[in-house]
Amino acid sequence: MIITEHAGPYGTAHRVPESNYRAVTPAGLDSWIITAPCWHPAWTQYALALVSLAHIPDVPPANLHRPGMTHEINLVALNPEYGPYDARTLSPGRLRYLLPVNVAEQFTTTDERARDLTQICARAVVDGRLCPETDNARDRIRAYWRQTIRNTLNHDRDPHHGHLT
Repeated sequence: MIITEHAGPYGTAHRVPESNYRAVTPAGLDSWIITAPCWHPAWTQYALALVSLAHIPDVPPANLHRPGMTHEINLVALNPEYGPYDARTLSPGRLRYLLPVNVAEQFTTTDERARDLTQICARAVVDGRLCPETDNARDRIRAYWRQTIRNTLNHDRDPHHGHLT
């Protein structure tokens, strides 16, 4: 079952239709618009995007942070001057970002699992378990995202964490 939205105590997340992000980049695999007013006083929306790092004909090669990386999750604040943004009616290329990017994390997994992971991250933000805002503690928050992604992928590889049940 494909989940298209999440609601939690910290906000909402809506999946962007595939045709919208594929029109911008053929490497796009998933995209969410997160509306979460509690995380920052000046902007309330974030884009969470998943891209494949695989070689795609006629697309410049990906800049891998480490050899063997297959996917990247990006989280970026959206410029409120052009919003609000609605994932369900968003036109391709309409998003306006605030820089720097809040989170950019590369990892190795399958496309299907990477989509699941992106959905889990969207849910974690609206549930208050992952902070999308990095202004006050950029390194610490990015490290927490990195560890959360690593732990989630490791759990999928070995749900018993090396212990038999």
